[in-house]
Amino acid sequence: MKSLRAFGRLFTIYKKHRGKLIFSQVLLLGAATLMMLAQALVSPTINVGIDNGGNTQVLLRNTVLMVLLALGAGACFAGVAHYATLFSQGTAWWLRVHLYDRITGFSVGNFDQHRTGQLMVNLNTDVTYVAFAVQFSMMLMLFAPFMVLVAFILALATAPELSWMILVVAVVVILIMLVMVPRIFKATQQRQKALDDINNAVQEDLTGIRVVKAFVREKLEIEKFEQRTVLLRNATFASAFIVGFMMPLLQGIGQLSRALALSAGAPYVESGALSVGTVIGFTQFLALIVTPMALLSVLIPFLLRGANSAERIFEVLDTEPSVQDKPDAKPVERSQMKGRIAFENVSFAYRRPDGEYDPPVLKNVNLTIEPGERIGFLGSTGSGKSTLVNLLPRFYDVTEGRLTIDGIDVRDIPQDDLRQVVGIALQEAVLFQGDVRFNLKFGAPDVDDEVMFGAAKAADSYAFVDGLPQQWEAPVARRGYNFSGGQRQRLSMARALTPQPRILVLDDSTSALDVATESRVQAAIPEFAGGTTTLYVAQRISAVIELDRIVLLKNGAIDDIGTHEELLARSEQYQSIYESQLGALPADEVKS
Repeated sequence: MKSLRAFGRLFTIYKKHRGKLIFSQVLLLGAATLMMLAQALVSPTINVGIDNGGNTQVLLRNTVLMVLLALGAGACFAGVAHYATLFSQGTAWWLRVHLYDRITGFSVGNFDQHRTGQLMVNLNTDVTYVAFAVQFSMMLMLFAPFMVLVAFILALATAPELSWMILVVAVVVILIMLVMVPRIFKATQQRQKALDDINNAVQEDLTGIRVVKAFVREKLEIEKFEQRTVLLRNATFASAFIVGFMMPLLQGIGQLSRALALSAGAPYVESGALSVGTVIGFTQFLALIVTPMALLSVLIPFLLRGANSAERIFEVLDTEPSVQDKPDAKPVERSQMKGRIAFENVSFAYRRPDGEYDPPVLKNVNLTIEPGERIGFLGSTGSGKSTLVNLLPRFYDVTEGRLTIDGIDVRDIPQDDLRQVVGIALQEAVLFQGDVRFNLKFGAPDVDDEVMFGAAKAADSYAFVDGLPQQWEAPVARRGYNFSGGQRQRLSMARALTPQPRILVLDDSTSALDVATESRVQAAIPEFAGGTTTLYVAQRISAVIELDRIVLLKNGAIDDIGTHEELLARSEQYQSIYESQLGALPADEVKS
């Protein structure tokens, strides 16, 4: 079974701790052995110490021995519990750390395949289930079979005349397990899927709560959430019911088997073939056969749930980043890069979760941008503007052609170095909880404050931050929601400028700014970042009208390139955008 193999992979974590693992199981077997020795004293205690007038000395001695054996077994179990807890929590720590390391190392494309809600379940619920499975496995996995085997041998040796009862009880218990275990596994898988759906729904709704409220869709979302919770409830109930049913069923079988053993043994006692103590001892061993199996009924759900979670965890751990550095990638120094960009027959298509590609978003793009040039990218929604600039920091790799910076293919540059060369400010300006200084220095923690101040001035954010009561130590709430949309965008641009990249990408990052502020930012950035190649992705002509060149995109291909005046004179698409945003065309600029 694939899930159990995934669970078995956990033992690779314990290579350095094999000694402790083995010692814990030695303690477990020691506890089981001491329990068996205590039970083995029951028959001689009754036969010699109580029956036929009794022998007080034997009774006292055996009683003391049974107490000492019970204390020894308890001490061993305490040691096992200590190590089981140690290993379970150690496993949870290891999995969380390595999962988070893997997830943060994912490329942007990997997050198209793995939903955020699922990854949250992996980090929390799945890790917890694995920890429980490890804990219970260490305490019961070896204990139960050992107890069953030894109790079976001792029962057979104690009263062979009643051995048929052992076989009957064992067959009945095994049949029950064979029927119930697959149902538990199926219910566990259904429960996990339902939990994933709930986590994804919660993450999506809470992220988009403003949209939900704006369209008064709370009732619909609540109904959808209730439907998902019903599926979770049903799957959880099915699993819990089967487990809850198995435990009393097996205990009932144990009690019934003991009663039958006493009834079946009575004729042998009357005939003198067996003593009373021998029959009672046999019932004790019979109980020790059923009880561990009942414990296994508790272990199996935890084991199956943990195995299923382990499989899901290792699927994430085994996922390689979709964008990787080449083994021979050569480091580059930001200061040595000039910022010349060349798209050479670049095509790109997004990969679907099934591994197949969607239709190309970019098609045979050829474009050269000189160092220090300011280029605007304009086009209708879905024309490929953001996708094109996202290839620069290698959020994705081209599917055809190549993209170079200063003649070096970006795939030949280590990603960490490349992203020091290419700075990017996104339209969705996400800020992190902390303070303003922490956010602006996010990409360059060691930079001087003067550089940060200069970047803030260039992004037109210095004045409003300096006017805050706590200024640069002013608190930033989660995602920066204590700032306006325009303030967040200006802080985001300042964050992109602070590391002083050689190439700056502003991906519609002025969309929340008024035209006057946008003009100030465009004028100030070249003064701060002199010689920096700057790429503006925009929806508004006002954002690109003063740039050196404008690249007009249409359906993933370059439709035209030129200055504002050139495009206004010859491009019907550009004229259409101009008219829709700025009104009628100047008479002398209309294409003849």
